[in-house]
Amino acid sequence: YRAGELKNAGKRNTRETSLAKWQACDFANQAADDAVQIHGANGYSDEYPAERYLRNSKAPVIYEGTREIHTVMQAEYVLGYRKDKQLNKMLPAWEVENERRKVSLK
Repeated sequence: YRAGELKNAGKRNTRETSLAKWQACDFANQAADDAVQIHGANGYSDEYPAERYLRNSKAPVIYEGTREIHTVMQAEYVLGYRKDKQLNKMLPAWEVENERRKVSLK
């Protein structure tokens, strides 16, 4: 939520977004693994979606290295090796009220 709040406000959110990606990757993998465990032998069968969820949740861990990259990034922040540079240009804040008006007019 903090990452989204900062993004919507147009503020720098590198650290918070990294943490959100890292946690989402771990939680998705754990939830899919639990689903396969609960379904037992059917969890590995392609007749049930649990097998696909586990396969899809492993992709960021195996192929993209997301978990490891974000673990290192967060460690660098904590140890003081990584500092966010000043932005050259601030992002515009997302105007929630204008978006709500557009949706309500449709």
